Amino acid sequence: MLQLHGFTDGPLIPVLSYIASCGGLFLGFRCAARARACEGPAQTRWLLLAGASIGSAGIWAMGFIAMLGFAVSGETTRYNVAMTVVSLLVAVAIATAGLLIAGPGRDEARSLPASGLTTGLGVTVVYLLAMAGMRMPGRLSYDPALFMLSLATAVVASTAIMWGAAWLRGTWATLGASLAAALGLCVMHYTAMASVRMAAASIPAGLIAGDSTGATAGSFVLPVTLGISVLVFLVWAAIALSPTEDAIRYDAELIDHIHRRSVTPLEAGAGRRRPAVNGNGASNGGHASGGLSPWALEELRRRPGPN
Repeated sequence: MLQLHGFTDGPLIPVLSYIASCGGLFLGFRCAARARACEGPAQTRWLLLAGASIGSAGIWAMGFIAMLGFAVSGETTRYNVAMTVVSLLVAVAIATAGLLIAGPGRDEARSLPASGLTTGLGVTVVYLLAMAGMRMPGRLSYDPALFMLSLATAVVASTAIMWGAAWLRGTWATLGASLAAALGLCVMHYTAMASVRMAAASIPAGLIAGDSTGATAGSFVLPVTLGISVLVFLVWAAIALSPTEDAIRYDAELIDHIHRRSVTPLEAGAGRRRPAVNGNGASNGGHASGGLSPWALEELRRRPGPN
């Protein structure tokens, strides 16, 4: 049995993986909050952005960075590029699928457990694919009890992520949920790594970690870091340049109000003269424009008038 090391660089790698996961989850939650306020294609675009952020940085980058601290005595860790890319794509796909299952308008009692279970199983699959992409002579096996514990942790953490994406509002609440969910994902990963067993083998057999070919960790770090950084920046820019969730809801309510005021059924308008509306949205009789909620009216009063 080969000796495995999960913390070859001390606490630096676990801290970096935790920070990456927190950042990806936080941006994903903010995208999901905007998706709840939108409808149609706009809602789908925000959910796709949320899935890309949670899947790439929140789940996959956390696992990849954490594996940089994994080593086998006397062996050089290498990575199969194709398998590693596949694990990234699966992470994004499974996060997006979970968000769509627990999307806006769904029945929480049914959709949340289903999305959490789907995403949790997907996180475990991503981990197994990443392990399959590590190239070292030997034969992999897993301690069943620890591996099942990691699977259960993945389901719990994924359910928390889907709940946050479906309900969270506000920066501080989102940040707190991101910190907690990222911790759960890291615990899942290191529990799974603790279950790994590797036996020396002259000829690979069984669950194979691979052979001696592939890219080294050093040659892999730069492109992965640049790719994830660009994606995170684009998601952050989309959030920064877009209206907030409250602003999106306000604009939608205002547009709906204008539409309802401008379209009058013939039977309702026959034999009746509509009151003129002045520039402030009130009738000549002095009544404020009807149909808007008190919240929307208050928001309208707070908005600065034209210069």
